Amino acid sequence: RGWGNHHGGGIRDGPHTGFIRMRGLPYQATKQDVLDFFKDYKPIESSVLLTYRVDGRSTGEGYVAFDDAADAKAAMTMHRSTIGSRYIELFISNKEEHTRNVARSTPR
Repeated sequence: RGWGNHHGGGIRDGPHTGFIRMRGLPYQATKQDVLDFFKDYKPIESSVLLTYRVDGRSTGEGYVAFDDAADAKAAMTMHRSTIGSRYIELFISNKEEHTRNVARSTPR
């Protein structure tokens, strides 16, 4: 891939921006599941994005923003915690990546 400091598809160390990318979400996961998962870290409800393939199937990835970078950093402690039977990987994201994926967040 040659993208520098990426480990298995994302950055785990570095400056926090208030945005997190999630990978490994159950395909049936809802925005409420994400909000419940991060409930102790003040996620911004309107920021939760779950991404979908062109055919409408879930990618198992999503994005969430927090009130500030400190909350996002604290939320990273949930890395490899579970939603249902799936463990969720967390990576540092940013506003640009979040914005780019808004179009992929509505099932077709």
